[in-house]
Amino acid sequence: MSHPLASSSAAPAKTSPFTVTLATLMKISLWGISLTLTVPTAALAQSPLLTATQVQESKNTASKATGRTHRLIRKPIATVSPTKKPAALIPAQQTSQSSASGPQSVSISSQADTTSGLSTKVLTLTPKINSSAPAISSSIITSGPLPIAAATSQSNKTTVAPKNNSTPLAAPITGLSSSENKRGRSLQQIVANSPNLAQLVSPPVITAAAPPSSPPVTPPSTPAPVPPAIGVSPLSLAFTAQQGSSNPASQTVTISNTGGGTLTWSASDSTAWLALSPASGSGNGALTLTASTGSLTTGSYSGSVTVSATGATPVTIPVSFTVTPAPVPPAIGVSPLSLAFTAQQGSSNPASQTVTISNTGGGTLTWSASDSAAWLALSPASGSGNGALTLTASTGSLTTGSYSGSVTVSATGATPVTIPVSFTVTPAPVPPAIGVSPLSLAFTAQQGSSNPASQTVTISNKGGGSLSWSVSHDATWLSHTPNTGTETGTVTIGVNTGTLTAGTYSGQVTLWPTGGSSVTVPISFTVTAPPSQPTISFSPSNLGFSGTVGSSNPASKTIVVTNSGTGTLTWTATDNANWLTVSQSGSSLIAAVNTSGLAAGDYSGMITITASGATNTPRTVPVTLTLTAPPSTTGSATLSWQPNTESDLAGYKIYRATSSGGYGSPIATLQGNTTQYVSSGLQQGTTYFFVVTAYDRDGNESAFSAEVSKSIY
Repeated sequence: MSHPLASSSAAPAKTSPFTVTLATLMKISLWGISLTLTVPTAALAQSPLLTATQVQESKNTASKATGRTHRLIRKPIATVSPTKKPAALIPAQQTSQSSASGPQSVSISSQADTTSGLSTKVLTLTPKINSSAPAISSSIITSGPLPIAAATSQSNKTTVAPKNNSTPLAAPITGLSSSENKRGRSLQQIVANSPNLAQLVSPPVITAAAPPSSPPVTPPSTPAPVPPAIGVSPLSLAFTAQQGSSNPASQTVTISNTGGGTLTWSASDSTAWLALSPASGSGNGALTLTASTGSLTTGSYSGSVTVSATGATPVTIPVSFTVTPAPVPPAIGVSPLSLAFTAQQGSSNPASQTVTISNTGGGTLTWSASDSAAWLALSPASGSGNGALTLTASTGSLTTGSYSGSVTVSATGATPVTIPVSFTVTPAPVPPAIGVSPLSLAFTAQQGSSNPASQTVTISNKGGGSLSWSVSHDATWLSHTPNTGTETGTVTIGVNTGTLTAGTYSGQVTLWPTGGSSVTVPISFTVTAPPSQPTISFSPSNLGFSGTVGSSNPASKTIVVTNSGTGTLTWTATDNANWLTVSQSGSSLIAAVNTSGLAAGDYSGMITITASGATNTPRTVPVTLTLTAPPSTTGSATLSWQPNTESDLAGYKIYRATSSGGYGSPIATLQGNTTQYVSSGLQQGTTYFFVVTAYDRDGNESAFSAEVSKSIY
């Protein structure tokens, strides 16, 4: 239960070293005491603090001088326990760090009274400070009347309060009626009856003497708010990279707040080759720095990173960047720098040429080579270090002209080198070349008529050198003149109808130049058929009879006559031998022989067929008769031969002799294309030799055939 106090006005500040000005009414509780005072700062700054001994002495003196105190506040027994050393407390001195201009607090702790069982209380004093003076912290334990309180600084306010926040000892009371005020006593009455409380309200001046040997101690001042401070680690950075290579690894700077408050920082760099991330942050953080080689040349570069923050001193981190020379790469050296080949068209290839390859740089040169033209070949295709490259040019089917190609030598880490290669193909010596005009010929004639007129081919040299030429043809109906010639000339070409039947015939005349290519002139020959011309044809083409002297006649034989032409064939037949008889039977001929009176031997005759208007009139049929002697006295020899294929053949002649080569007149003349003859009447024991000749219609006779012989036994 609290006891209300009467209102009291505040006492004016005194000029004593410590003056307490009561600015409010105070409320007193039974078990808790809370006193609020307003103290001028100057008075507090000039007032010395009391040691525990001085306080105890003050307490004893006060107890003797006063009578019985008010029962509400007489129980506490005071002791002083300063928080600093128990030496004499020094009054606060003004320093440059003090900036307080408001109230300061003094904390007063109370301990339990062992005599009365009451607990001591903590009083809170709030003096009003009117000057800038540092606060001094100490604790004062009170019991009974409080002589003085030591100051405890918390901010710029000095308070004394019970630790259990009990009801204040004295507090302003307003709005009370006169009857209510009568129930309490005024503060003046309380002070009058309590001398110790009077010391608290108007304390006496107590000077604390410092020990002679102890120097004055300046109490600590209230620290100002600690600003943020930038801490970085490491304090410098160094990068190293090779020129032209990749960038070095990024590095990290740790940022920390080594002060107080909140650190809000930003970072910037001073050079183009340096980059950082992030550019700003708050509190502790990490800054990533990256150095870029870019186009930097070899050398050492310096830069810096500055970390700034509001209210903090900027920190600069030196950064160095060393760019070392790049390793010298291999470089391709070639000699010569270009090549030229020359060859004659169609001749052998030119001699190979060599390119020397060397390493004009550093490291190891591992090279490969390639060419760009089909006529160019190289060997080897690759190598290491110094070497030689062999190049070969091939004429092949290249025509006359200039050709360009190249060889490229490449190597890892080196710039490729291209070697230009030229190839000139010159014309071969121009050989003679035969030219003809016209390039072909055509002839036309009627079957059985005269030959067509000859035609001429002009020969010229279309090449170089001297032209010598010769001529040939491939058909029997063709002819040419002359056979050879030089330079420009003419060749006359003719055709012969001869026995050619109606139709178209092809042939060619070939001209051969010496040292050049031949030229062929195609020849065509068209033989037209005559209008309505019959043609005599018959079969067989010859007849042969045989018999024995004195014997009967051999049987007759038939020849069939046909028209192989056009129109109507009207023919007649005659013979030329006494022993031969020919008769007509329709379209056939009947041939018969009569041996009467003929001696043993060989006989030949001919049947002639004639047709008016026929293309081949007359035609002849050779007929032979061989009579043999009786077997007891004579022998015979039968001759046979291959027929002659010439169209103007008239017949054959038989020669016989008893010695080799001793031939006289023919023993028989056969007409037509008969190919057999029997020589009879040969004497036994004799060797006979025989040859055969052919003759044409004009009577021309061939040379002897091969000689044959037969012995009769």
